[in-house]
Amino acid sequence: MVPDIEIRDLTVSFETADGPVPAVSGLSTTFRAGRISGVIGESGSGKSVMGLSILRLLPNTARVSGSCKLGEQELYTLPLNELRKLRGASIGLIPQNPGASLDPVMRIGRQLTEAITTHGRRSRGEAKAQAAELLRQFGFERPEQILEQYAFQMSGGMSQRLVSALGLACHPGWVIADEPTKGLDAVIRNQVYRVLRQIYTQHHSSMIVITHDLRLARQLCDDIRVMYMGQIIEQNTAQEVMEHPRHPYTAGLIHAMPGGGMTPIPSPDPDRAVHQGCPFYPRCARAEARCGLSVPGDYALPGGGKVRCFLYE
Repeated sequence: MVPDIEIRDLTVSFETADGPVPAVSGLSTTFRAGRISGVIGESGSGKSVMGLSILRLLPNTARVSGSCKLGEQELYTLPLNELRKLRGASIGLIPQNPGASLDPVMRIGRQLTEAITTHGRRSRGEAKAQAAELLRQFGFERPEQILEQYAFQMSGGMSQRLVSALGLACHPGWVIADEPTKGLDAVIRNQVYRVLRQIYTQHHSSMIVITHDLRLARQLCDDIRVMYMGQIIEQNTAQEVMEHPRHPYTAGLIHAMPGGGMTPIPSPDPDRAVHQGCPFYPRCARAEARCGLSVPGDYALPGGGKVRCFLYE
């Protein structure tokens, strides 16, 4: 049985010439196995940093503290050789930047079959057939031809689909998908959605889907976490988050969509720039005086959700 992923008190900052820059701040959450969990929020909210921290794939400038467990295994202190056995086999990754993830001097077929044979007991012939079938699922009409080509011969959308296939090659129990539909047109985006749903259904893979695509999150995910400035400020079922957003920031994201009225979230109020309270305080149209003085806790919502806002105290 696939275990849960439990994160506790995760804090991540990056060392720079001007001092440490915070990316994630005291984040705690449990991703339940057997579900597709979405993580949404603006660029820079810490979504990808949180996802990459699970597999310890952050750069050397990152300073990480906290705990991340896969069942009983503590991933942050696991020896690197043991962690490498988990990467791809137990936890697959669909990275956000395919250009940096595909080897430009290795044929695509070798990259896919190598991933399959490293973690699975399959011959090269079986692995090649599995790789071709996976590419066919992702909309490649001539997968055998694609396997003989190099990444630099692919378009951006094709490369994104290739890294998706690579992340799913070993049918891992968990998949972290970081912007899996980034740069894709509507037709291919729907195809990727169908493949992810198919993988989830057929192979019982649990997923963490990090995305700007709120429509994808609504269609694909069972539950959604909303991140802002390194914190989870709302989490609930996908239906509740998208149809009845509680936090003013979540409502702002939805209202900024074409189908939500395309109303942008306000820019920060300069008069609220210096404060010790809620991170959304400088942009919040519903803020009260106390919002700038103290940070709200997590308040329970009917049905099991949580929101970090004094409006629900």
